Amino acid sequence: QVPTYEMRYQIDKIFRDDLANFVASRDSMKQLFGLMAYADIMSSFAAGERYLNRVWSASTDGYVDEVMTYVSKSHSQFQHALEEWHKAEAESA
Repeated sequence: QVPTYEMRYQIDKIFRDDLANFVASRDSMKQLFGLMAYADIMSSFAAGERYLNRVWSASTDGYVDEVMTYVSKSHSQFQHALEEWHKAEAESA
């Protein structure tokens, strides 16, 4: 429901700190879950982050369809990263 040109500001407001904190915790994931689980989590996370960057750029340029498409793709990738995180937690317990 966010207007196209406002999406970039919402991304900065809502996600900037969380994305930075997640990236800062990368090394601890390797130790907690091992390299394979780390790679599975980070692969989806990185794709979600790239798509979110694309949303930001499309918002700046006013491309409504691209904003909506890549918001959905970003959400799916972040959701998959979360699923991989939960899977890694379960396997490491």
